[in-house]
Amino acid sequence: MTKFTTSYDRARKLARIVLPSDTVVGIIGAFPDPSVDLNADLLGWETGAGFDHLAKLGVPTGAAFAEWEGFWWPDDKEDPEAERWLHRAVYLTWEQVDILLWNQIAQDLGVKPRAPVFAKFVDLARGVSVYAYDDRGMDVTSLTKKPLEELYLQHASWLLDDDRGRMAAIFEN
Repeated sequence: MTKFTTSYDRARKLARIVLPSDTVVGIIGAFPDPSVDLNADLLGWETGAGFDHLAKLGVPTGAAFAEWEGFWWPDDKEDPEAERWLHRAVYLTWEQVDILLWNQIAQDLGVKPRAPVFAKFVDLARGVSVYAYDDRGMDVTSLTKKPLEELYLQHASWLLDDDRGRMAAIFEN
């Protein structure tokens, strides 16, 4: 449980630093058929779509400003068994972002409740995105280094060892 709560607390803190707005854009992808998940009966996913389950957690997505179908993972295009997901771009409150961060981290750690969706958060004007994945961390990307400098300086101890060299080359030169 400590692994989960530490990951969740860090994800919430980092997301707020990187996305300093009152409203966040979320790109949410729903798994096409949650009822086929091996644990669908334990998770309550035997019926309903991913967005229905997410709404029960407190994140309705009906007021999406964009909707499309596509693969969540870039390599899925090459996989003949991969299914296309329904994606929605929505405006979110920070309370809803917190629920989605919980959901992201809970997926791999088996924490409940959770919904069969994945989410990324973006600041379109600044070209920044945040994707939390599990207790190992989150990806924070930007088109320029400026939005990430504060994050790098304040939270260098949280960086994954695999990423340190590449980030040092960007931020320390």
